[in-house]
Amino acid sequence: MHIIRTWTELADWLAQPSDPDISNLLQLRRAQLIDCGDLPDIGTFAIVEPGDALADIEAALGVAIIIDSTPTWEWVMRHNSIFETPIILSDDGFGHVLIVPEADGIDPDLLTLCRAHA
Repeated sequence: MHIIRTWTELADWLAQPSDPDISNLLQLRRAQLIDCGDLPDIGTFAIVEPGDALADIEAALGVAIIIDSTPTWEWVMRHNSIFETPIILSDDGFGHVLIVPEADGIDPDLLTLCRAHA
């Protein structure tokens, strides 16, 4: 998993070759959020990678993604080959945006939930 916590980390990630769907989404979100303040005050982007288990994702983010078989995200949106799932943690809107590629090696339970809620 790749976690982006600052605007500099986001710029560094975008400067490297990557999945075009992920890059397009991150560029869009950067344009929408850049005037809202520092990224650490807004939240993080977490890009799920092949081999990341759901429990490991939850541990890295410090938040449960599933409670009693129910996802904790606000919504799921499909952007071509990826899913975007924001998890809001506080009343001021701080949270994590989980980016889940629909690809081999991605946790099948996570993909099933994304597909079901998209």
